[in-house]
Amino acid sequence: MIVTEREISVLRSIASYYVLNSRQIQRLHFPDDASGRVTRRRLQFLVTEKLLNRQQMLFAHPSSGSIGPVYYPSQKGCEFLADHFVDDRYRRTSTRSPIPHHVWHWLAVAETHMALDKAIEAQSLVSLLSWINEYDEIDGTAQKPEKRFRLYTIIQEAPRLVCAPDAAFLLSMRGHSKVFYLEQDRATSGTRQIASSKTPGYAAMAERLLHRRHFPKATVDDFTVLMVTPSSNRRDSLRRAIREKEGAHLWRFATVDDLTVDALLHNKIWYPADDSPAGCLVRGDA
Repeated sequence: MIVTEREISVLRSIASYYVLNSRQIQRLHFPDDASGRVTRRRLQFLVTEKLLNRQQMLFAHPSSGSIGPVYYPSQKGCEFLADHFVDDRYRRTSTRSPIPHHVWHWLAVAETHMALDKAIEAQSLVSLLSWINEYDEIDGTAQKPEKRFRLYTIIQEAPRLVCAPDAAFLLSMRGHSKVFYLEQDRATSGTRQIASSKTPGYAAMAERLLHRRHFPKATVDDFTVLMVTPSSNRRDSLRRAIREKEGAHLWRFATVDDLTVDALLHNKIWYPADDSPAGCLVRGDA
């Protein structure tokens, strides 16, 4: 079995983003494949060799046309990457199949992750030190989520209080590093429901500095929760719902369309929960 460098790059991307569809893979690794035929052929090879898992989509999205499959890591593929790059972190990559009705959510999280990667690559001031997906594992054999998943945090048992971000990452600039948590909104839940269920966990995390469990090397004592929304109207509705909640100062809001290479890090696209104007994720003069 001969695996090309481009196919290895596909395996690395899926290990990083967890779930991708063929259009995303084509955009990342086969940009000149206008028909998508080459992309599909190479993906079929990786699936046949069990280096990649494929799952059929069960639910269509109104703006996405026909239903196609999605791809996620396989155990054999992760072991291949671990041996190829001499990096055992690949052996801890989650290979669990995505829950079918969560697939669109995962594809949206992957889009945000890709946008951040592109913004990081386009400049030299800020570095992305680490990214943790929701299902990245501590111990793949554990049954309880708090012992299996790196981000799932039980803050207290009674009354039960849990914080389970969609993802988290650590940015570094000029010797300092700060934690950011991601909440990827797809407008599938009410804004008041989100505000009531999401804010208590983050507020308690901030009070107890529990973000240092996820990123012990962070030098900044606080963290920011980034809510990415599908539209500006949805963004502003969530701001209004969260502004009176405990820990509202932790939150910043932007739309999917705002997350361009030039804007994501240094443009004033991130709105606080209150009526203050938008600010940057990272100030260039900080």
